[in-house]
Amino acid sequence: MNSAAAVKPKQKRIALIGLPVFQSINNLSSAAIARHAEETGRWRFVFSAEASVASFKFLRTLDCDGAIVRLLSEAMKREAKNITFPVVNISSWLAAPGLPTVRHDFRALGRQAAEHLLEKGFRRFGCVVVPGGQFIQERCTSFLETVRAKGCQPLLFNLRTTQPLNPQPLAAEERRRFMDWVRTLPPPAAIALMDDWDAPILMNLCREAGFEIPRDLVMITTGCHSEVLPLCPVPLSAAQENQELLGRLAVACLDDLMSGKQLENFTISVPPLGVVERASTATMAIEDREVAHAVEFIRAHGYEPINISDVLARVHIARVTLERRFRAVTGQTPHEYLIQHRVRRAQELLQQHPPPSLQTVAKHCGLPDRRRLNQVFRRATGKSPAAWRSWAMKNPGKR
Repeated sequence: MNSAAAVKPKQKRIALIGLPVFQSINNLSSAAIARHAEETGRWRFVFSAEASVASFKFLRTLDCDGAIVRLLSEAMKREAKNITFPVVNISSWLAAPGLPTVRHDFRALGRQAAEHLLEKGFRRFGCVVVPGGQFIQERCTSFLETVRAKGCQPLLFNLRTTQPLNPQPLAAEERRRFMDWVRTLPPPAAIALMDDWDAPILMNLCREAGFEIPRDLVMITTGCHSEVLPLCPVPLSAAQENQELLGRLAVACLDDLMSGKQLENFTISVPPLGVVERASTATMAIEDREVAHAVEFIRAHGYEPINISDVLARVHIARVTLERRFRAVTGQTPHEYLIQHRVRRAQELLQQHPPPSLQTVAKHCGLPDRRRLNQVFRRATGKSPAAWRSWAMKNPGKR
């Protein structure tokens, strides 16, 4: 036996701050990091703790090869800057973390939530803002910019909480204040949450105020926590972060740093998965019910190989009538709306890591082959799918 071949690679000693890898795992980014350690055998976790200044101070004393952390304050940042081994940050609390960072594209999350509601015909919006880090501001700014670009003026509600890192039940006065605010939103209206920690109680307060979700109000979140979703009385739609990809990219970034690559202040933005629709937005804000049925059918089946004849079979009116009424409501013909729906799905698929083949993208967009995908995509965007994918990698969060 070759003795050199029998030598196992030295394990790297890894610390984790703010990731529950030593606890039961319900966070996909933590699971991806733990899976890397298990599959490769090259990492050994030697320390795991909640994010705090004390944890970072203790981390400075450890003999580690690297760490993945969540920076949540300037004080934590100061301690982390003095750590002598490679550190990767995966938090977006700070606008300038000062460390190599892998973060979600929160502007894209806010935009996607807004686009989802606008496509459903909503023009009256409420936006619930909570205290938090830079990521809350980015979600909110992008959401507001997107709906205001369509001439809408959202009503803001600033949810008061003294412990944004440790959510507490809402006080009675805060509940009353929210109910008074939500009554100023005449149905049909849409509420966007900038985080979902309080979603279960806010849904119940909407009901106490006399509104049913989604009949009168729809609700979507731009921040999704798996432990909160089961508590919602109505399944909550969400602009969904790609937690697993964030975990994988954080692992790759730390591996690069530990191998000697220089990535000072390097930032990777992770594109979101898109909107996961659940019952809380499963309706349309369209008075013309025939048009609403057509839009609902396209949104439900547009990724299948349907055509406008299939849409007409569901609404039972003449094509010319549907096109006239559809354009009056949406500004597009049913065919244009279907193509836009498919192109947006193609854009989401093209940003996945690793990207699927163009034939696979075509199949999942209801198109027969990559040739037809190329024709449709180029006509809609001015770029081929391959060229758009290259452009999107250099311009994350844009379309």
